[in-house]
Amino acid sequence: MSTQVLDDFVARRRRGADLLDELAEAVDRLGLEGPPAEGSTSESRTSPASYLRSTASRVREGRFVVLLLGCFSSGKSTLLNALLGRPVLPVKVNPCTAILTEVVYAEEPSVVMHPREGEPETLTVEEFVEQFQLRTASEDEAGAEASDRFGDVDRAVMGFPLPLLRNGVVLLDTPGLDDDPTRTARTLSSLPDADAVIVVLSANRFLTDLERRTLRRELLPLGLRNLFFVVTMVDLLESLSDDPEAALADLTGRARDVLGPLTVLEGRDAFDERFFPLDARSGLQAQQTDPVDDARMDSSGLRPFEDALERFLVEERGRAQLAHLHTTAVRINAELERQAEVDRATASQSVDDLRRRQEELEPQFGELQVIARRVARTVDGFIDRQRTLVWQDLRDFMARTEAALPDAVAEFDLKGLAGLDLLTERGRARVEAQLRTQLEAWLEERVGQWQGDLKPKIEEALHSLRKELAADAADFDALADRIVTDFAGPSVQLPGSEDESGEKVDPVERWFSVAMGAVLLSPGAMAAGWSEGYGGAMRGAANRLGVRLALLTLGAILGPIGWAGLVVYVVSDAVLLALTGGSQLKRLRDQVSSQLRGQLVAQVDGAREEIEERVREGLQPVRDGLVAAAEGEASELAALLQRTIVAREQAVRDAASRGEAWEDALQRFDQAISALAEIANLDATREGG
Repeated sequence: MSTQVLDDFVARRRRGADLLDELAEAVDRLGLEGPPAEGSTSESRTSPASYLRSTASRVREGRFVVLLLGCFSSGKSTLLNALLGRPVLPVKVNPCTAILTEVVYAEEPSVVMHPREGEPETLTVEEFVEQFQLRTASEDEAGAEASDRFGDVDRAVMGFPLPLLRNGVVLLDTPGLDDDPTRTARTLSSLPDADAVIVVLSANRFLTDLERRTLRRELLPLGLRNLFFVVTMVDLLESLSDDPEAALADLTGRARDVLGPLTVLEGRDAFDERFFPLDARSGLQAQQTDPVDDARMDSSGLRPFEDALERFLVEERGRAQLAHLHTTAVRINAELERQAEVDRATASQSVDDLRRRQEELEPQFGELQVIARRVARTVDGFIDRQRTLVWQDLRDFMARTEAALPDAVAEFDLKGLAGLDLLTERGRARVEAQLRTQLEAWLEERVGQWQGDLKPKIEEALHSLRKELAADAADFDALADRIVTDFAGPSVQLPGSEDESGEKVDPVERWFSVAMGAVLLSPGAMAAGWSEGYGGAMRGAANRLGVRLALLTLGAILGPIGWAGLVVYVVSDAVLLALTGGSQLKRLRDQVSSQLRGQLVAQVDGAREEIEERVREGLQPVRDGLVAAAEGEASELAALLQRTIVAREQAVRDAASRGEAWEDALQRFDQAISALAEIANLDATREGG
């Protein structure tokens, strides 16, 4: 992969991080360090300078996680090698690793195995391939047995000294999507942490039934906006077809029909931006020549895909990292301005007087903690209600599904099968297979609809929770204002009470911003740098929660048999009844409908306790985030008072130089914030938005 775009971005990111380090040095000269206030959280114990440095370090080392998803032998390893520019992973017909494999930068090639428990183990690349490779069906271990054999391994981290990886790109090679549920679950569980997801399909067996099911059942309901679809081995079309160009056009047409719903971005058809047929092997070989064979690279189709992926990583994911640098500088600057204001307001007070006031305010800080506990109870009540509501919503959905079954089954296309087919074993097998396929597809489509319908309901519920917390938040702000006034006078603003434009910030919005950050946090998004603002964060959090709850609750009702097993049982039993009671397909359709009626709702009823527990689990990050936000603001307020006393002690020792340090620090922040806005291209973003 060409690294020019990423090189330029990383340079800008490094410059922004350097600016934060320079600001940290200016803050150091203010002498704001001091013992933390009693009861303050670990977050509030972090000094402004330390926070600036830690943010700079995190962003400087920021990663872009690119996940490869595909069935066995789809060409994932060849594509990954082509992206890296050299053959670092083995490419065979059958072998694939059965564990998640991260490919990262390292000075020397190596593999570090991370078990779920215990210490990591370092292997050579050759040892890794030998030990963690699925066997073919003829060998001793295969399928689920091989998956179980690797069940104690969390992931493997392979390191190589390659330019692309030096820029912080992490390629995540996943176990192939196959009929083994354990490996498939491991693969799908990695989706939320990926900045970009590359779905690898093969031209020589394009869109298999398994791939279609995965796209329809697993990816479509998630509403992901970071999907890229790569069709490998298009060079094989020359040997598979008399007219390769027509075959490729036909393949692209079928892809548009199936993948179109997965490439709609903000209501816009982005199929051409996310679909790439290419010859990865030829592209890899072109990069092995010296100089690179540009003509072969162009004909392989690899370069347009790499360019599109780079633009997405930099413009969609990288923008949040740069914006986070700017946001951090703005936030710390606001804290310093408030601290400077408190310093000025208390400049005539003695240290002893300020300590006395601090002690007198202890009961009021206790009241802030009481409000924080009320917030916890309110959110707990919200979660309890959602547990019941989501379960009831799922139950109602199943009831509607059962009611729609007769009409749906009556319209199933049995592909010309006749009642006589039921008279032979082979014919019954054909009838069973056709009914089963169409019934599963119909159920999956409805499940996708339910998952999609759940997201706006979750967003509405979050907005309702915000209204519930409004009174507590207002009480919290009023009490905090009184504390600041009693300590320093009426001219001081509450920390975090205003935004960049000086507008009053809704206290509930402050708390929800923290909670939504906990939900949306991912390697590339770095939640604090949202480019769509609070409203976008709320929608994004609702979307992610809706997906999470849908997956958790549906997982609970699938059980050990699952819908597929239920459908097989019902269809097979109905075929038997039709054979003994009549040979008409209409009778068979009626029997399938009547036998499934009640069983879907019964599954939901039987799994109610597990469903409700999974809803609680899914909403726990919101609860933790809201409570932490309220408790954190109380602790930060206590820390502000403590820093003021420490600053007063310093001011007594050296009043003149301290005033100069404040002026210098705030001037440096003004300059850095302007530079960071330019680095993040925020003005252009706002104009474009």
